Amino acid sequence: MERLNSGIEGLDKVIYGGFPSDRAYVISGEPGTGKTIFSLQYLLAGLHKGQRAIYVSIDEKPAHVILDALSLGWDLQSFLDNGQLKIIDVTRYFSSAKTNDQDAVSLNRAIEDILGFVKESGAERLAIDPIAPIIFNPRHDAQTMVSYIRSLVFELEECRGCTTLMTSYVPVGSQRLSLHGVEEYVASGIIVLKLKQNDQGKNIRTVAVRKMRGTRIELSEYNCEILPERGFVLRQPV
Repeated sequence: MERLNSGIEGLDKVIYGGFPSDRAYVISGEPGTGKTIFSLQYLLAGLHKGQRAIYVSIDEKPAHVILDALSLGWDLQSFLDNGQLKIIDVTRYFSSAKTNDQDAVSLNRAIEDILGFVKESGAERLAIDPIAPIIFNPRHDAQTMVSYIRSLVFELEECRGCTTLMTSYVPVGSQRLSLHGVEEYVASGIIVLKLKQNDQGKNIRTVAVRKMRGTRIELSEYNCEILPERGFVLRQPV
């Protein structure tokens, strides 16, 4: 099985060699747990190897993503300039949608265009940050949401040669693994990021791999840090 290095220090050992390629994985966590940093670090690992990558920005303007990465010491602009990296803002697809039918058309067009960008550019790495706003609308019932998520994940995994990370919100204080409770079932794996207090009352970051199809995993929860230039670094088990 071909594997893709995650770019996260210490994680590839936990998943026995990296992400099984051509699949879609969910990175979930409460706000502030580092989902965007995790996703960018994954993309950068490929960019530094000469691979092409796409970052689908939904909650943030591309300019903000570039500046936030630069604050960690990561220069995305050079990869944008040479064409290795594309940052796509998909919020424009939904700004004028007024009805369920229009929402569905906008959603399908967004998905088609994302897949089109992947195929056209030959991207080997894709990050969608986050997945929820692409398919979320208060008018949609639960079954519609589940159907959209399944469709998106299945189409992403049909895109051979590209491995995808999708971030998902978890409500603060919730024990859920994702916002809608279905992402973890249809995706090929899920990694959970947390902020929690240790025995000394100090806030710490943790990473846990809850599911990964096609590979062995270590089920321990690991302490981690976010460091300048290095990003996420896994430490010892909690």
